[in-house]
Amino acid sequence: MDLNNKAIFDANWQSWLDMKVHGPASRWLRSLIRAHMRRISKPENIHSVLDVGCGEGTITCHLAKWLPQAQIVGIDFSESGIQWAKSRYQLANLQFIHDISSHELARKYDLVTLFEVLEHVENWRALLERVTQSATQFVMLSFPTGRMRPFEKNVGHYRNFRHGEVERFMSDRRFEPVAVSYAGFPFFSPLYREFCNVTQASSNSLVTGTYGWPQKILSSAIYCLFRFFSSQRRFGDQFCGLFKCKAV
Repeated sequence: MDLNNKAIFDANWQSWLDMKVHGPASRWLRSLIRAHMRRISKPENIHSVLDVGCGEGTITCHLAKWLPQAQIVGIDFSESGIQWAKSRYQLANLQFIHDISSHELARKYDLVTLFEVLEHVENWRALLERVTQSATQFVMLSFPTGRMRPFEKNVGHYRNFRHGEVERFMSDRRFEPVAVSYAGFPFFSPLYREFCNVTQASSNSLVTGTYGWPQKILSSAIYCLFRFFSSQRRFGDQFCGLFKCKAV
């Protein structure tokens, strides 16, 4: 990953903590991930999980709760992200590691996840290649698609992906889709993303910092628009996908 990205995350994690827990986009992404997790036919056979780019650990902690029989490892190149993850989330089956070069991918894991990571990586194909070599059963991914807004560049995005681009890459590595969603039309994208672009949400006090009750109530209302009044499978710009190794 690019050093500028590392600097962005190291400098901002403290102000993004509540956004990752209470923010509408973060909550909605977790609901998409949970729905895809339920498509794993025998979750009891998942004994090891690697969450690459775990950040401050909220999604990783949910993985540990959803798969209590598995050992969950979250890795990130941001030292401050890992420090926050360790201080906020402690479970018996959960571990966080500061891993600048993702060395943990040299080991084998039943499930490898990358949530909102690939858009931050200059050579995404090289990283995803390592992921497919590490995963023995499943890979789960999320990332934005469609038009990239200026505010996304300000938080370290190199790109937004095209429909089908990553699915073709995964198919060439013998990973077939179990569940794939392009979600969020119209309230997440274009409406919410345009709002974030206009307000520069990554640094706006409405979105960052400690959330009081007004922010939590507003966030819950927006979350409901994403979850119950936006597309969940087609037409949207939020990708979430579960892939299974064909050898399994």
